[in-house]
Amino acid sequence: MKILHVLANGPPDVNGYAVRTQGLLKAYSETDDIEPIGLTSPWYPERESMAEPIEVNGITYHRCLHPARMKSTSGARMKWSAARGRDRISGSVGFAAKPLWRRAMHFALKPLRPGWAWIEERILFKHFTARIIEVAKQENADIIHAHVPYRVGMPAMKAAHTLGTPFVYEMRGMWEESAVASGRWKAGGLAHRRFRRMETKVMRNADAVICISETLRQEAISRGINPEKISIVPNAVNPVETEPEVSELLGAVQEKIGDSQVVGYIGSLRELEGVDSTADAVSILRKRGVNAKLFVLSSESGQSELLAHCEELGIGEDAIITGPVPHNQVTPFYDLIDVFVVSRPDKRVTRLVTPLKPFEAMQAGRALVMSDLPALAEIVKDGQTGRLYPPDNIEMLAAVIEDLLNNRDKREALGSAASQWIAENRTWSKVISGTIEVYQRLVHDSGR
Repeated sequence: MKILHVLANGPPDVNGYAVRTQGLLKAYSETDDIEPIGLTSPWYPERESMAEPIEVNGITYHRCLHPARMKSTSGARMKWSAARGRDRISGSVGFAAKPLWRRAMHFALKPLRPGWAWIEERILFKHFTARIIEVAKQENADIIHAHVPYRVGMPAMKAAHTLGTPFVYEMRGMWEESAVASGRWKAGGLAHRRFRRMETKVMRNADAVICISETLRQEAISRGINPEKISIVPNAVNPVETEPEVSELLGAVQEKIGDSQVVGYIGSLRELEGVDSTADAVSILRKRGVNAKLFVLSSESGQSELLAHCEELGIGEDAIITGPVPHNQVTPFYDLIDVFVVSRPDKRVTRLVTPLKPFEAMQAGRALVMSDLPALAEIVKDGQTGRLYPPDNIEMLAAVIEDLLNNRDKREALGSAASQWIAENRTWSKVISGTIEVYQRLVHDSGR
């Protein structure tokens, strides 16, 4: 079976979405039954990494270019969309270089911006749908499998219906709730309600729905999605088969750590990750005389803000905040960490969506501490494969971390049990088995 995976973004990016994509598609490609193909969206014109097709692990990732990235466009609508895309690519430098009258008009027409976004969405929907149809025909795809958000799912759904191809939608997260958690949108506001409504529409029209956790499965059911068409494919990891590449940064970080114990985190620094709470806990430990340092490996976004927070806490000299490094160089950094912390705050999105990084930390045998939220509690058994603490309770977080730092045997026992559980239950090859059955049923029922 040939499965066309329609994606918001993908390799060579190294965000959680792209990493899950790589893990999934690689596992599918290693089965006897499935040949996966990728197609990324036009929604990120500023990302040069998605301007050219790429092959990773033998899997081709096609591109749907934003009009701003195309050599030529025809029609007023596409040209207008291309101009908007070029503004995003040029960023603030391009804006500052514009004539004063253009900048004045920009601010004068700001109230109309939501309408412009809606118009551009309509234009790109049509453009993206046509590209999906083109690639699906070119690759002779048996199934179109789209991944969140609806801006990917809606065009994929229309393309699948046009071609008479089974359509699968994968609910990896809740982007509208992430926007609320970051303060960009208001819960129950127009943008939030519209996004939620569109997501629900795509799920209801899909032949099958895949969720990454039981919490998201229950969320989908609460929106009226038939439970019988929902499968769970949780986050997972690839088995460690070769020695990872070593970054030049590794030695510098080791030198800064010295003989201190390390409280660490590897991943993005979005507000919903709550890494500032981990810094707060380290500050408490330092005041108690615990020789602990904070180590964070992330993309550059959010680093300056976290470092400023550490300076305010008085632990600026004890915080190592650095990165990024390519994903194939991340593994050795886990070995620097004594206690890996996921201190997500109690938000609607964090209660429902499971992150990817805890699985990598568990595979590396790290002692894992996480907020006791439903989506995170699915990952560990408290006291057996990790530790949970009441979300937003910094004192309890500090106490749990201190207990583990003071007890090496306990840390190692948690890490060993976590690593074993991952090997037995959470490798990509194991978690995709249910999806293969879904694919086979859909192809059979469609008569393809």
